[in-house]
Amino acid sequence: MPKDLKVTLSDIEYEILKKVKVVEGEDGEKLRNLLRLYISTIPELKSSEYAIKRVENKDEIEENLRNVWAAYELTDNPTEQWNEDKVNKLINNLIEINVLVKTGEKQYIPSNKFRSLFKMLLHDITTESKDMDEYSAACVATIQLLMEFGAGTTGKETIRDGTIFINEGWMFVYSTAIKNAREFMKSKKLFPVAEMPVPEVS
Repeated sequence: MPKDLKVTLSDIEYEILKKVKVVEGEDGEKLRNLLRLYISTIPELKSSEYAIKRVENKDEIEENLRNVWAAYELTDNPTEQWNEDKVNKLINNLIEINVLVKTGEKQYIPSNKFRSLFKMLLHDITTESKDMDEYSAACVATIQLLMEFGAGTTGKETIRDGTIFINEGWMFVYSTAIKNAREFMKSKKLFPVAEMPVPEVS
């Protein structure tokens, strides 16, 4: 639900706001655009920083992961049970925090920043947690990014539904690719190719 906010700025603060070149707009519109710019820069962390946060927020991440898998215990595809209002509200929430971008009429894709960070985190998580299945790793990556993109304000329901929606729609394909690659490497170790003898040159 939209909220009106009155802000009192000093003369110098107002002059600075008017001269800010990185965002367009006037008065309240410029403030809103400045907020959106700030939100878009929040998740720019290094791989090692995300790894530290996974340890620091381990309990919260695991709770969100349990919530995601609990939804799958009821149905193989939870999104099929959702009504249009729920989907639209979720999409709008994800657009607000720069997770999704609109590409056409009722067409959306994850933002470039979200996709690139997701692939980095998925690689890190599958590497550091070899016992975790690839789909759980994708969920952990998405959960962590939703927590970061929302600056800690994203509710548990939005994290659960956003994780399911994003992964079902776009990101589980990366999990499948990693799963296939792992299975290929295992079979390669089980059946090593015999080394071809090098012919002697006379």
